[in-house]
Amino acid sequence: MGTRVRLTRSGGFAGLSMVASVDLDELPESEASQVRAALSQVNFDGHSDPGHAAPVPGAADTYQYDLEVLGRGRRSLTVHEPIADPGLQTLLDVLLPRAEPE
Repeated sequence: MGTRVRLTRSGGFAGLSMVASVDLDELPESEASQVRAALSQVNFDGHSDPGHAAPVPGAADTYQYDLEVLGRGRRSLTVHEPIADPGLQTLLDVLLPRAEPE
C-alpha cells in the first residue's frame, strides 16, 4: 500500500459530509503526480496560514475540509473556507470529484 489520502468536506447549507479516500498508487499517474506535488506544498503545521484555522466570522454555510495523509507517518489538518493555499486548492480540485456521501 502506498500513500493514502482522505479528504472530508463537511458543513455547507445541507450539512452533508462528502469523503474522498484514495491510494495514490491506484490513481492515474497524472492525478497521482498532481496530488503528490500539491501535498509537498501543504504546510501541515498551519503556521503559514493561521487565518484559516477557524471559520471566518459571519460566513454562514461554509465548508470545513479535513485532510489526512497516511504513508510514512500520519499528517492531518483542518481548514475552513475560503481556501487561500494553492496546494490545498489543487487537492480539492483533484479529490472532490471522487468524493461520495459519508
